Amino acid sequence: MAKQKPIRKKTLAEVITTQLRQRIVDGSYSPGAQLSEVELATRFDTSRGPVREAMQRLVQEGLLVSHPHRGVFVPELTYEDINDLFLARGAVERAAMLELIGHGVPAKTLARLEQQLGEMERAIEHGDWPALAAADLAFHEAIVEAARSTRLDRMYAALAGETRLGLNILVSSYEGRADYVEEHRRIFDLLASGDRAGLLSELDRHFRVSLHTLHRELEGTADKVHWHDHDEHRQSGAAE
Repeated sequence: MAKQKPIRKKTLAEVITTQLRQRIVDGSYSPGAQLSEVELATRFDTSRGPVREAMQRLVQEGLLVSHPHRGVFVPELTYEDINDLFLARGAVERAAMLELIGHGVPAKTLARLEQQLGEMERAIEHGDWPALAAADLAFHEAIVEAARSTRLDRMYAALAGETRLGLNILVSSYEGRADYVEEHRRIFDLLASGDRAGLLSELDRHFRVSLHTLHRELEGTADKVHWHDHDEHRQSGAAE
């Protein structure tokens, strides 16, 4: 009988990282809030070392930002930040989708996407916006993971923290987005059918609508979103 590997216990820094991450993404720490090593060390009844390590990890994830001589803060994402974030997300997700279309989408991936669509519907029904944001992120993560590219996974994981913060802003304005789930359903259907051009076009539309909604939420205006100018050029090149 093969000897089982011992289960590795989480370090204190990992436990603190997990708890701080949860409090940031669920809004317990609001955008712009400053986190103090001293206060957190007292709260977790530990030295400042594990707290500092946890905060450094979250800075790397984009869930905290460090300002020299000022401290560490929960980031306040601007429209320009999210526009740039979606630009990076779009590049990774397009690559993953093209890979899936080329090799076929596994049935288990389609089942996982269906599950997340159901989670979105239930979250909306109950007005659970953090759950809606989590299901949205899980939907897109499932597509990237299905491409089976270690580097795409790594790039997308680096964007996950900031993506969740952006989604928190987006879903908080859900009242004006009656087609939120339907947008994801269209992406699912086009992916399942292997419609390459339709899928890329729908992904572009999804980002444009999200950016427009976020811009309205952040700036209180409905100014034209500048995503499509460079995006349509890249789309036409990808479809050739």
